[in-house]
Amino acid sequence: MPAVIAGSDATSKLIASSLSGALKARLVEAVYKVFPDGELYVRVPDDLQDPVMVVKTMSPPQDSSIVESMLLADALAGIGLEDIILVAPYLAYSRQDRRFLRGEPVSVSVVLKAFRASGYRRLITVEMHKPESLKYFEGDAVNVSPYRYMADRVELPESPLILAPDRGALRRAMDLASHLGVDYDYLVKERDRVTGEVKIKPRDIDARGMDVVIVDDIISTGGTIAEATRELKRIGARRIYVMVAHALMAGGAVEKLRGAGVERVYATNSLPPRGGELVRQVDIGPLLGRVLRDEGWC
Repeated sequence: MPAVIAGSDATSKLIASSLSGALKARLVEAVYKVFPDGELYVRVPDDLQDPVMVVKTMSPPQDSSIVESMLLADALAGIGLEDIILVAPYLAYSRQDRRFLRGEPVSVSVVLKAFRASGYRRLITVEMHKPESLKYFEGDAVNVSPYRYMADRVELPESPLILAPDRGALRRAMDLASHLGVDYDYLVKERDRVTGEVKIKPRDIDARGMDVVIVDDIISTGGTIAEATRELKRIGARRIYVMVAHALMAGGAVEKLRGAGVERVYATNSLPPRGGELVRQVDIGPLLGRVLRDEGWC
């Protein structure tokens, strides 16, 4: 019988419980503690059989989340398991997917190689910044797009315009617009690689009097979405909704988005809930279960 082990944080436990219910799998408790010097300790039951799914979202503190995941893999390998699957709804460090400036690491490569080396044979994650980065994980890996699933479970305005905040996010807008049978477009974003400042350049988009849904992979500090919202309001858009896979909501993001005029943010529950009434989360446990079954992993 397949088993599901949850990471130590509340978000991972919630998703693990949902996933185990969707798969009718055994939900297993691991032992966690922190030594006085800050180092982590884990222990897994020794009566498990393949396959085992470790549900650990890489929420802040990300470094600790990554180490915990690696310790769990080694613990499971140590009791003789081989088919160890990492279910990482939010995969930290994935946005540093190339060397933007000389002297930088390719952080996502480092993390994925470390997961494989620690014992994970398979990996499933939700909406990586660039899915092609999964090439660094030398095992079976799946990137799950959640937008159609989310759209079927939230209240979106009728016949909205779907917008990507930049050309790089256009595939997300296209996919959601196709599912809803509506139009889509994109904005032009410029980011200073040193300061991180975002500027949205005007485009010939007819959003006058329309409700708009901005689709992206993540809200971190909210700068991109806030700037896009202000630009859309300037050209006459009515209400602005946002749909993202991951709502990190760091650095005053909630205040930025509210101040810019965002009506609602819809996100998966890949990260701890933040943002109060502004942010509504969608449970992705059943979606992950469906993908795991379709892949034949459990």
